[in-house]
Amino acid sequence: MQGPDEVNHFAVLQYFAENGSLASPTLGTHPYSTELETFLNDLNLRELGNPSARPAWTKADLSLYNRQARKLPPGAGGNGEGPNAIAKNPPLYYVLMSGPYKLFSFLPLPGRILALRLISGLSLIATIVLVWLIAGEIFGDRIRQTVASAAVALQPKLANICTTINADALLVSLCACGLLLLVRIVNHGPARGRVAAAATVAAAATLTQGRGVVLVPALVLAVAIAHIKHKRPLRETALSSLVGLSILGFAAAMYLAFGRPTGTSALYGGQVSALNNNPFNIKQFLSVTFQFYFGHLPPLHQFGPSYGYRQVFIETFYGSFGPLLVNFSQHVYLALQIASGVGLLALYTYCVIDRRRLLQRWNITVLISGYALLFFAFLHYVSYQSLLNTKGAEPLITGRYLLPAIPLFGLAIAYVVGRLPRSVRLPATALLLAVGTLLTLVGLGTSVETYYV
Repeated sequence: MQGPDEVNHFAVLQYFAENGSLASPTLGTHPYSTELETFLNDLNLRELGNPSARPAWTKADLSLYNRQARKLPPGAGGNGEGPNAIAKNPPLYYVLMSGPYKLFSFLPLPGRILALRLISGLSLIATIVLVWLIAGEIFGDRIRQTVASAAVALQPKLANICTTINADALLVSLCACGLLLLVRIVNHGPARGRVAAAATVAAAATLTQGRGVVLVPALVLAVAIAHIKHKRPLRETALSSLVGLSILGFAAAMYLAFGRPTGTSALYGGQVSALNNNPFNIKQFLSVTFQFYFGHLPPLHQFGPSYGYRQVFIETFYGSFGPLLVNFSQHVYLALQIASGVGLLALYTYCVIDRRRLLQRWNITVLISGYALLFFAFLHYVSYQSLLNTKGAEPLITGRYLLPAIPLFGLAIAYVVGRLPRSVRLPATALLLAVGTLLTLVGLGTSVETYYV
């Protein structure tokens, strides 16, 4: 249960599976069910990461816990009504995972949690396959497909998130699926079936986590690009757009009617209104965003903690597993920062060299660039509003929030590797895969040491 907010995610899931209704982010007297409380207390799972309070994991410990669990009264798994801050999330992940929860209800709670983690892990496999397909649509060769999907498969933070009980796991795979459908729209035209499929995935992502809303403007961009590129009649594009809008509208209506948590009538449990109750200052926003990437400069007023791209794009994107307790050494992060910087410089250089080729495929170039711009602009907007709400204390942005854009990570690496001289292309691919494998194994080993050894 050491995943980020994993206990709270499971509590929301359990309450829905047991009662068919959503827990409350603000009301109630039991954040966790009696069954979950017993599990956390008897197996000492409240002090994860404390070397003096390791989890109880021996056979004797488990036997004692099982005896306590058998004494629980009926309904002990369904009384965790809240308050639970994670209940602000949209409900799709918890609704979908309630099926496997019911399927494995015959297992004791530790077995159910393990089964749910394994099922959540399928999102990692799905994301890898989807990146393979995206790279195939864009590059059309096996080497770059392999590099793109392998870079994603061996990204240690992604593997960590996708194997815990967390709505982000579903969000990552839905965003990858959405990007694949957008690429197909701009490559093959805005047919009604493609637009309907993309709108369905965008609606599902939005109903999984608020960050999934980025697929909605990205879909609008893709349809516009496809209309211009393929010179389709305006009537045909309008009909396809109407189909997409109908699907998105239906999803919004279903959420408003059935998807809001108990005790709140606000969108996303009040998160939207909370992030928009301060006036937006464009100069201040640009200043905060500039300093995020380039550090504090004396002429600019620093707003918020000393927290920027190094912490988000390097430390918490590649590492900081569990509740940010497991980290690589600073030497590893420095090496990753240098490698990432060299990679970005190589990407920029090859884009300049290939500018005519990229302009010939302007539809893909504009889509990928637009998706990246929309995604990061949205993250920075939310971060800026959070800083306003907390008087500069909480930037509300971390590495796992970048994972819905993980296909861009794989595509960028594949593009650079594919442009390397033939003599170094395969050695560079082998080195990339070796480093990814090493980081993943070290992250796993360090997690075991941190929580259990």
